[in-house]
Amino acid sequence: MQRFCILRHDFPFWHWDFLLEAGNHAECWRLLREPCGNEPIAAEHLPPHRLLYLEYEGPVSNDRGTVRRFAWGTYKIIEPGPHLYIELTGLNWAQQACLTETRDGRLFWSFDTK
Repeated sequence: MQRFCILRHDFPFWHWDFLLEAGNHAECWRLLREPCGNEPIAAEHLPPHRLLYLEYEGPVSNDRGTVRRFAWGTYKIIEPGPHLYIELTGLNWAQQACLTETRDGRLFWSFDTK
């Protein structure tokens, strides 16, 4: 199973980074509010991140604020494609997550208790 992490990041404004290990990097989405169960959260797909951020807490290089781990564990893909469904292990408030894209291109992550 591959690792995931949700980081609380204070730069350039408060947000949460949702990272999924993907080979030699981590795919990353900026979540515009605190993750919680059963409510879609607006997300912005960011450039790939280094794997070290899956376990890192502290200052980010080039004065880009500080990150703190909010949640972490492992995941496996249930269904790939335009609606990415993953199963999460390590959270006590969600067991699945789903990435959806609206017709106008907006992205949303939903965390579900199953």
